[in-house]
Parts: sequence; C-alpha cells; structure tokens
Amino acid sequence: MKKIAVSWKAVQKIQNLFPWVYDNEILKMPANLPGGETVEIVSPEGRFLASGYANPASKICVRILAFEKQPVTPPFIENRIYEAVLKRKEFFAETDAVRLVHAEADGLPGLIVDSYAGYLSLQINTAGMEKRRESILGALRKQAFRGIYEKPDARARIKEGLPAEERVLDGEIPDRIEIREDEIRYHVRLRGGQKTGFYLDQRRNRKIVADYVRKGARVLDCFCHAGGFGMHAAVRGAGVVRFLDESRAALEQVEENASLNGVRQIETIKADAFDYLAGNVCGRPDYDLVILDPPSFAKTKRERHGALKGFRHLILNGARLLRPGGLLAVFSCSHHVEMEDLVRTVRDAAVETRRRPEVLEWLKQDLDHPVVPHFPPSLYLKGLLLRYP
Repeated sequence: MKKIAVSWKAVQKIQNLFPWVYDNEILKMPANLPGGETVEIVSPEGRFLASGYANPASKICVRILAFEKQPVTPPFIENRIYEAVLKRKEFFAETDAVRLVHAEADGLPGLIVDSYAGYLSLQINTAGMEKRRESILGALRKQAFRGIYEKPDARARIKEGLPAEERVLDGEIPDRIEIREDEIRYHVRLRGGQKTGFYLDQRRNRKIVADYVRKGARVLDCFCHAGGFGMHAAVRGAGVVRFLDESRAALEQVEENASLNGVRQIETIKADAFDYLAGNVCGRPDYDLVILDPPSFAKTKRERHGALKGFRHLILNGARLLRPGGLLAVFSCSHHVEMEDLVRTVRDAAVETRRRPEVLEWLKQDLDHPVVPHFPPSLYLKGLLLRYP
C-alpha cells in the first residue's frame, strides 16, 4: 500500500480520530496517485497512523477508513454497511423511511444511503467510494431491498472530478413511494426530488414541535418542501396551516400529502420566504407557530457571515408575525453555523423586536444521522424552539 506522510498538526488530529487530512497537511505523496487509491497515512518519521483513500484533486486529500492496521478490502466495506444497517433496525420501528449509512459518522466517508419503504436512494460522492462501487452495491443487494436509485450530490462529485447522473441501478423505482412516520404518511419522489428524497434528519424535530401545537392554532411553515412540519401540526389539530415555498413542485407535494392524510385546513403560498415575511410584518400578528427551515445558507466557511445575516432577517420578521405566547422554530443545516451562532442571532433580533424569547427546546438531527464527537461536522443540523411573550 502506498504511503502519505502528513504534518505534525495532522498527526495530532488523526490521533484524536478526526477522519480527514487536508491538502495543506500533506508532507509527502507518491507521484501520479490515482483518485480513490487506498493509502496508509504515516507520521513525518514514518509511523503508521491510519488507512484511507486519497484524491490529490480534492482539498480533503485523504479520508480515513480505519485507524487500525487492517486491509481495506471488499469484505471490510460490506461489513461496515451491514453494521450501519443493523444499528438502524434497533432504533426505528415507527417509520419505514430511515438513513442507513451516514458517511463519516458510520466510518464510510463519501457514502450516503437512505431507505424509503425498501427503495434505496444512494449517493456515492467521492472518488474513493466510486472505486468501491461494486462492493457497496453487493452489500446492499444482500439486504434484499426492492430497488436502488442513484441520486448523487452533483456539487460533491464535481469537486471530486466525477460525473453526476441520476439513474436506476436495481429493480423498479416507482414515481411515488409512500412512507410513514407514526400515523402520518407521505409520498416521496426520488426522481427529480430534493436531496436524497425527503428530510429524514428532521423526523424527531417534527414530532417535538408538533407536541406544542394547540387545537385551532394558526401555523406558517416556511421553506416547507414536502410539508413535514406543517403536516404534523395539522394532524395534531392546528386550525389553519399555511405552507410557503418558492417551488411549485414542493407545494404540489404538500397538497398530495395533505390529501393522503385527510388534512383539509391548509393553504399553499408560492413565494420567496424572505420577501413574504418582510411584506407581512406591518400587519397584525396572526400566527401561533412559525417554522423557519431554510436550505443551507453556508456551504463553505466563507459564507457563514452572510448566512447569519439571512437568519437574522428571518428570525426578526418571523417573530413579528407571532401572537403573544407564539412559537418560532428555526433551523440551520450547515455545520459552519454553530448553535451559539443561532442563539446570538436570536438575541440580536430580540433587541429590535423588544420581545424576550425563551428557549423551549434545543434541537438536532435524528439518530439515523449519528453525531460523533471526534468529527464536529457530523453535528450539522441545529435548531431552536422559542416562545415569544
């Protein structure tokens, strides 16, 4: 196996089980190393640290698979996938839609697998995992799933120098797949839908927020996508739920899911959330719950400052729409935005509204998206449920 020598700074991080080595931490690399090649990472004096795969074309030059000296063979990959799938079976009985493999958090960097009622949505996002495609597919086929649809993260694959193409890999993939979360059902579209099909990471948060919904409450679900938060609120007895999204396809999915659950007290609004909230702040406070679940504002560290400005506008204008005692749920799905950033932004917005909110719940991603302490980016979804007097 070829060896890559890394800096002392990287040595310390690897000893603390951090699974990435950046290009500026490389001291010595073999010439003409193919993307995805298995390598040993060694210290400046040649001591073994870990095994992984390298891509000289990527800023994250090495992604670690094993911190012990062991061969990274097809059975190694297959066993990691088997362990990840088995772990989810212990956690989830109330749903048939679960993330089975969550990249670095499951020791499989660059690989994401979601299951929707037995249909798999697959992302192979790095050159290293691309090189192990057959092992991955072999392991998934042994689990007897109904079909596999490849739904790559185009941005990630382009960074790795890989083509990005959606396609059916196994079985038949229906246009709509029905899934359940407790008593609530949803239609998921793998073809052409967002992310890997549905926001599974918000499952526990949908239930937590819905627990606070009073009978007859007025709810505004911004950036609603398929309507998960608002649908839970409607089923819990909300009087009116307005779903806001700038995507017509998303709102059609909301209407479809409302029909599926016998929910009639809904309205859909096609609009930009920033414009809609800013345009309604002069009216009478009208809502008991406002949900702000935007897409990632900060895909890089450089975008963090602009992201916090965006959150401030959303929080400020969302809070102004709340009746006394109203609730605001706000989320960030970028690991570059910390929980402390959200709290500070809420505090700064409160100075302007002169309303002092209290935190009812600290929120994060569900258990099938594991958080591992040695890899801080694994805690990417943070949220707050706030009550405004």
